[in-house]
Order: sequence, then structure tokens, then C-alpha cells
Amino acid sequence: MRILARLTIVLGISAPLVSGQSEPGDLIYSGEYVNGAFESLTFVNSVVGWDTLFNSGFRGGSTVIGNIEAGNIWFGHEAFTRAPDATTGFHTYTDPASGSLNETDFHATMVGHVLAGSGYTDDGGSGTYSYVGLGMAPEATLVSGSVAVEYSDTDFGSFSTTTNSVVSTYRAFFQGTGLGAGVSKPDVINSSWGGGDAAAVSTESLAIDGLALQNSSVALVVSAGNGGNAVVSAPASGFNNIAVGSLGGASFLEPSDFSSQGMSDFYNPTEAGGTLHSGVRVAVSLAAPGERLVLAAYLGDSGSIGTHPDYAGTVVEPPPTDQYFLNTDGTSFSAPLVAGGIALLKDVAKTDPIWNHNSNPDAFDTRVVKSVLMAGAQKTVGWDNGQNEFNVTTQALDMRTGAGAMDLDAAVGVYFFGTRDLAGDLGGEITTSGWDSATIDLGSVLEYRFATEFTEEMALNVALNWFSDREFDDVSGTGSDVAFANLNLQVWELDGTGDFTAMVGESATTYNNSEFLRFDALGAGQYGLRVLFEDMVFDTTNSVNEEFFGLAWNAVVVPEPGAAVMLFGAALVLLRRRRC
Repeated sequence: MRILARLTIVLGISAPLVSGQSEPGDLIYSGEYVNGAFESLTFVNSVVGWDTLFNSGFRGGSTVIGNIEAGNIWFGHEAFTRAPDATTGFHTYTDPASGSLNETDFHATMVGHVLAGSGYTDDGGSGTYSYVGLGMAPEATLVSGSVAVEYSDTDFGSFSTTTNSVVSTYRAFFQGTGLGAGVSKPDVINSSWGGGDAAAVSTESLAIDGLALQNSSVALVVSAGNGGNAVVSAPASGFNNIAVGSLGGASFLEPSDFSSQGMSDFYNPTEAGGTLHSGVRVAVSLAAPGERLVLAAYLGDSGSIGTHPDYAGTVVEPPPTDQYFLNTDGTSFSAPLVAGGIALLKDVAKTDPIWNHNSNPDAFDTRVVKSVLMAGAQKTVGWDNGQNEFNVTTQALDMRTGAGAMDLDAAVGVYFFGTRDLAGDLGGEITTSGWDSATIDLGSVLEYRFATEFTEEMALNVALNWFSDREFDDVSGTGSDVAFANLNLQVWELDGTGDFTAMVGESATTYNNSEFLRFDALGAGQYGLRVLFEDMVFDTTNSVNEEFFGLAWNAVVVPEPGAAVMLFGAALVLLRRRRC
């Protein structure tokens, strides 16, 4: 087995501890949740629009979340205690043949807390819930998997992997094999680790992208990395995932200084025998809070802390169950906020009798879910996707925050309360928000017309996503590049008869598989959308002549978009009340 170049984990712990502070215990807090430092903290779940779904009873109970990184989650922490009548729980995946150490690690434990911490406390038998302990999807089934074959004793948080430890673990999770008794294929996989491979051409990147295409109902969410000005690294540099950057500031709308950014590379295997195009695409899809978090602390003798001599005094056996790391930062925690949000959306889609999508598997496709989240995203501070004065962009996304900050309230409106997947692959008439999935032929154009005229200025987001055609071979366990389609997205003004008369915006990248347009104030008028499949960037088979895509849009009145979001949230609560 080949040992890869050392990969640096996307650390979430604050800088003083990483640099080797002599008393890391100063960053650990033990006590009642409602007392002391916890009182002044912002409940980060609320920042991303979590409350409407949680308060409506959607807490991820019908979903499975997978977490893959260096080590495993320690489920012994109090944050993972669930009510006695809970029907879902926690699982740890192990496969001796993968070569992974399968060690419990502090970092995975913090990430698991964000994903599915329950916040439950017995409270003398009455049972209460604490905001500090609550993760995004506190009733989801959570499965932990690991890929590290060695931890560094000199570079805190670093570890080594092999091709087998990575590919075999992702294969098991994507295909839903051997994850635990009664555990089905995950609805979403989170990965908060990374290193190198900006063009996503390694054996591991090809395999992961191929598995994502093969199992498109499983959304892969990945941390963009903490490289600052450095570009996004693998696995987030891949094409068939949702890569998440970090936000901070008073309102969690400011890009974090440490969040990886910049233009990533693209490799064309058919051009001159293989050509690397440097700095030609944006890898970040979305952003979410990644600063000042309070997260469950694992202080046992395994994983990164257990092997590092600088933290020997921190290790306690058995590890305490009520310790928390304060002020943790990192894209490691931005990604599970998004992954947990996807679990909540899919929980509604699976279980609500009125708005469920079970009759339409395309609704669970990552290309659709990704587009829905992007269409609902808030504009972040300094957001810039290169749109010029004519609203034309060849970049599509902001280099630091992608489409912007995740907003689950807005995503609920797009996913459930607008147009929901038009019949056939023909385009058609649409409401002011919604989504569609379709297969478009090479050389074709699909047109969408808003059913009603915009009578006042509207803010409009439109997102288009498709996959890189990377194939995973189940026999060899390897991935390969097959083809890469070039789709474009346009917004047009229509005349009184519904004809497309004037283009008012276009996202036309070459090496991205996402197109995105944002209008802060689109004037009154009649509008429509166009999806174009103009050509192939490459096709190793010379036979690809169609492409499946997810498209989503969200138009709200300027300057009061909040009114539309509140309407969607209220409608969801009323729908849940009908079930009683």
C-alpha cells in the first residue's frame, strides 16, 4: 500500500492550543450549561436558519449521517446522550482490511457534536435539552468512520493515510455496506479533513467523485480547509461534492481569514496527452459559521492528543464526559453545519405527508440539494463572483464563500413551497422560487418562464449544478475520468408574448460544474431562465451526448426578503400541526 504525502487535518481547535500552549486545560470548561461563559454565546444553529425546522419537529430522525475523517467520534461524551425512548443512535464503522487505526480522536468528536449532538440531560428524570449540547440533526443516526493509518507525534493534528484506507472507507459509506445493524446508506456524508491535490486528480479524488456520481442520493459535504490564501485541497477540491468555507464576524457573514480560497486547478486528460490548467475554477460551494464554537472535548489516550507529547498532561483515562473546548475555529465545523442542514431538509422530504418527495428520487439528488442551498444562500461581506456591469461572469462563485452563507429558512422555501420538479425534461413555467431536475441533450437549450411578472424590484439567486462524469469501477475499486460537460446559465427579459428578447445576465464558466447568478435588484418585468449545453470540455469516449442537472432559483421582493422567509417558515409550522 502506498503511503500518501502527509495530510494536514482541517483543525477546528483555536490557535493557542495548536501552537503548543503549555496549559491547554485553560481552554476547557466544565460546569452547568446555563452558567458562566455559555450564557453570552450565540447559538450557531439559529444563525443558519435551524429553528424553524427543529421547532416544527424535523430533527433528522429519518436520516443517516456519515462522518469520515482521521479518527472516530467518541460517543461517550454527554453531548451524545439521547433520551431513553430514542429510536436512533450511534455506530462506529471498522474494517481491518482498510488498514485504518480506527482510533477515537478529539477532532472527530467535535465534528460529531456539530452533526448530531443531542443536548439531552436527564435533569433528575424529567429530561431537558441544552443549547450547548444540541447539534444540527439531534435525532439522526450517526455513523463514524476513519482513514488515518498513522498520527504524527511532531505535527499536532496531522496524520497519514493510504489509498486503501481512504477508498475502502468512502466506498462502504457511499454504498451503505457494513455500517452497522439496520443502518442504511447515508443521506449525507461529512468530511472535515484534507490536504493537497488542488486539481483533484489523485487516485483517491477520482474514486470519491466516482462514488458520488454512482450514489447521487448521498450528498458529500467537505471542509474547504484552513489554508488562508491557499487554494482548497482534496477531498474538497473534487467536483461532485459541496465544499464549505468558514464565516465569522458579529453576524457570521464575514469570510474567516483562515478559510481556504482562490482559484483551483483543472486537469484535461485528453488535451495534448494531459494538460493542467492552473487557477481556473472556484471549488468552494457555500459557507457557514466556523468561529467561536464550544464543542465536546475528547481527552483520551488515542488519536492526535494521545500520541502528542506536548499534550501528555491533558490526557485523562477514562476521559471526562463533561469537558468542552472553547472558542474553536475552523472550516471543520462549517461543513457539518451544512451536512446537518441537509439531513434536516431530507427529513422533511422523507416524512412530511404533504411535502414529502419520496415519489421522486431526483429530489434527493446531490445536484438538486446543492442547487437549492445555493439558491437560498445569503450574500456574504465582500461577496464577488466576478459579475460585471452586464451581469456576466466567467467565475460563477465567490472564491471564499461560493454562493454565500447557508440559510435553511430560505432553502425550505425553495425546496418545498415553490415549483417542485417540472414534468419531463422540457423546462416550462415556474413560480418565483423552486427547483427542477432534467437531462439536457448536447447542443440544446431548456427554457423556464416565470409565470407572473415581477411588479417591483426583486432579488434573484439562480444556481445550476451537474457532476463531473467520473466513473467508479466496483471490480478494481478505482475511479477514472470519463467526460466533463460545459453547461451555461442565463437570465433573460421576455416580451409580452413570452419570447426571450434580451439577456440580462449569464454565468458561463468553462471548468466549473456550478453556474451561479445573483441579482441584488432586478427591475420590474417578465423574466425567464435558460440552461444551455453548448459543448464538452472533454469526452474520453466520444459518446457523451446528454447531462443531468439540478437547477434552483429564489426571487424575493427588495428590500424586504425577510418577509418571504418568515412566510415559508410559518407555512411549515402550520403543515406540521395538520399532522396531529
